[in-house]
Amino acid sequence: MATLVLKPGMDRRARAGHPWIYRGEIADLRGQWSAGEPVAVLDAGGRFLGRGFYNPRPTLCCRLLTRRDEPVGPEFFLRRLGAALDWRRSAGLLGDAYRLCWSEADGLPGLVVDRYGPVSVVQCLTLGMAHAEPWVLAALAGLFPGDHVLRLDEETAARIEGFTAERGWRGEPGPDELVIAEGECRQLVVLGGGQKTGLYLDQRENRARLAEHARGRRVLDAFAYAGAFACHALRAGASSALLVESSPDALALARRNLVLNRVAERAELRPANAFDVLRELGAAGERFGLVVLDPPPFTRRKDALEAAARGYKEINLRALRLLEPGGVLATFSCSHHVTPALFEDICRAAAGDAGIPVRVLATLGPSRDHPVLLTVPESRYLTGLLLEAVPA
Repeated sequence: MATLVLKPGMDRRARAGHPWIYRGEIADLRGQWSAGEPVAVLDAGGRFLGRGFYNPRPTLCCRLLTRRDEPVGPEFFLRRLGAALDWRRSAGLLGDAYRLCWSEADGLPGLVVDRYGPVSVVQCLTLGMAHAEPWVLAALAGLFPGDHVLRLDEETAARIEGFTAERGWRGEPGPDELVIAEGECRQLVVLGGGQKTGLYLDQRENRARLAEHARGRRVLDAFAYAGAFACHALRAGASSALLVESSPDALALARRNLVLNRVAERAELRPANAFDVLRELGAAGERFGLVVLDPPPFTRRKDALEAAARGYKEINLRALRLLEPGGVLATFSCSHHVTPALFEDICRAAAGDAGIPVRVLATLGPSRDHPVLLTVPESRYLTGLLLEAVPA
């Protein structure tokens, strides 16, 4: 196995528990190596730090898989995925749909596995994980005998890492669609279509929490996607819901979900840009008892953070102005560059400019099946606030 040696002082991050190694931190690469294959990682003094997949193409060129001097192969993947399943089972997180493996947070950087009924949906985010697909498939076959596997890679990650994004069934094809249960709500999952792996599983617990504030209220679900927040709110007794979404495909799926949950008669779907609709509703003097802001990431790059912050402030300012007295706003950011502290600052500034005092009902994050490692802050990419407009 090839050996990657770090420059003096460049082992601090790894020793503090973070698995990422950058190209500029490397002093030497010894032995025969192939991109995407495991390498041993040593500090400048020759002390063992761990093993990880190495790829010289991206700036982030190695992610540690293990800190033990152990082989990385089929048994390793079965053990890690088995541990991920056992932890979720013991925490009561298994259900119709859940995240089985969350990359660094489950000790398999670059691998995401979501479960939908009898289907495992696999995303390989690194070249190393793409090469390790046979080990992943073997582990899943051992954990879920007879179930189906669908691979759905992200184009952006594949391009950065230098491999072809794969999208297709492995072995016997599974169903095109599934209906999964989230409490009293039902959600249609189109496998291989739409965003993420089929459903925003990271918001599963937040959808249930928000529904607790829905009874008797008029709901605005901006950036609605497939309407999951609105469906939960309407099933929980909301009087009506306005769903705003710019994607025709997402709106079509939202319409099907509303019908599936028998709440379509209380919902309006508006195909439009959410920024524009927020302005129009404010100008018209509209008010809502519950507003949800769950936009796509406004930035994936740190150098665009300032522009993203302006966007988040604008939509939160306009959403706060739409709240009736005592109304509730659930607002989110899904970029790890926007830290919880920064997001709170943005929302504080928006509330100040809107002239609306708000109390914090809760700070929100991803569902517990998307665990957050304290030493890897990037594993907490979703941050949110549940805010209540204080009646005058």
